[in-house]
Amino acid sequence: MDTIEIVYLVSFFLGLGFAIISGLLSGVFSGHAEVAGDVDVSGGHIEAGGHPVAQGEAVHLSPVSPVTIAMFIATFGGTGIILKKFALWPAIAHVPVAAASGIVVALAVFYMFYKIMSTTVASSAPRVDEAVGVQAEVTIPIPADGVGEIAYVLRESRFTSPAKTVDGKELPAHAVVKIVRIVGGTTFVERTK
Repeated sequence: MDTIEIVYLVSFFLGLGFAIISGLLSGVFSGHAEVAGDVDVSGGHIEAGGHPVAQGEAVHLSPVSPVTIAMFIATFGGTGIILKKFALWPAIAHVPVAAASGIVVALAVFYMFYKIMSTTVASSAPRVDEAVGVQAEVTIPIPADGVGEIAYVLRESRFTSPAKTVDGKELPAHAVVKIVRIVGGTTFVERTK
């Protein structure tokens, strides 16, 4: 066994071992997985810092992550050993093909996670425009021409937001209001009759 075969075997078992251990520790094999502590895949609940996610907000995942690195290493090692040992390719051919295979598989895994996460976020997180027309409660009194705070429920999640009245009048705590529009981070409300 020469050095390149050892490199391929170590790469394959290291990458495969890391992927299996990561899967076991993250709960993937138990049917319940949490991603970054904010998205609970099995429960379908997304917390976006107490505020609805803006329309068109994208999922931000890095293509260079422990999972994609592990998949690259495992694929590089597995493909390399198959091409060298069983297909009997020369080193000038099997090394670049093994590296390219690793990159393709790592990118495919990244794309798969990206699609899963973007679908989950898109289907679960409320958009800002969905809050317009929703009934809310004043939690911190809104002074005349000032800013207070409201709380409202949207898609079974409770949100709070800085709020101003549309007419510039004062509103006490516990007043029931309707969200009229949202500009920047401020929600404009009017008292319900």
